[in-house]
Amino acid sequence: MKMYIRKGLRVLYTYGVADLVFIVFLYPLLGLTKTRETFLAWLPWYSLLLFIFLFYVVYIDLKELAAREKKPVYNMHPYPLKGLVYGLIGAVPLAAVVAVLKFLVSFQDEIAENIKRVVVNGFLGPLLFVVKWGNDTDLAYFVSILLIPVITMLGYLAGFYGINVKEKIFGKKPVPEKGFTKSPWNPTLNENKPKKKKKKKSTGKSTGKTSSADKARKEGKTVDAAKGGSEAKTVDAANARDVDKTADEDKT
Repeated sequence: MKMYIRKGLRVLYTYGVADLVFIVFLYPLLGLTKTRETFLAWLPWYSLLLFIFLFYVVYIDLKELAAREKKPVYNMHPYPLKGLVYGLIGAVPLAAVVAVLKFLVSFQDEIAENIKRVVVNGFLGPLLFVVKWGNDTDLAYFVSILLIPVITMLGYLAGFYGINVKEKIFGKKPVPEKGFTKSPWNPTLNENKPKKKKKKKSTGKSTGKTSSADKARKEGKTVDAAKGGSEAKTVDAANARDVDKTADEDKT
């Protein structure tokens, strides 16, 4: 039960922040409109703008909460209407204050009644557009407060069933979660990496140059050998002729 109260108070806190923004920026709106009629005409639209802000914040918060509670590690026992319970708990204090001021407190003085109405409308800031467009009826007040658990219910259902509104409307896929990456200074980062063997670089160009150089050397040796052989034969033939001439002269 404590968990339900804590989550409900969190919803009430978010509503209180949106209501505070509504009150703070209400005075600049008064200065811009200048006349009472213009101010009353723009007040519901200003309230609707703050309601959109409230809806977005509460919806995203409850959606993430449902996705987190669905994980078995937390053992939170989620169910589809759990967000509705959170919203009802958060709306109870607001409903109690509005009910007391609206129905139980009454003043005979008209000025005091106007101040009371301003206070009640101040508490319902982001929900005031429902009251104004509903002609300030009791049903309009009830419906305006009921919007809080409706928002929490929708947000929790979206997280519970994994519904992505952006993907449904715009066709955008959700960004996948990034896995855990180790720090570059982590000593265990390079433990399991096998050592790379250095490969000898050999290119076809160098091989071609080497083979051509070897061929040139071999051919040069062959040519030199052929030249040397022919010169040796010439020298031997000349020596043989000289020997024959010397023998003939000796005979004479």
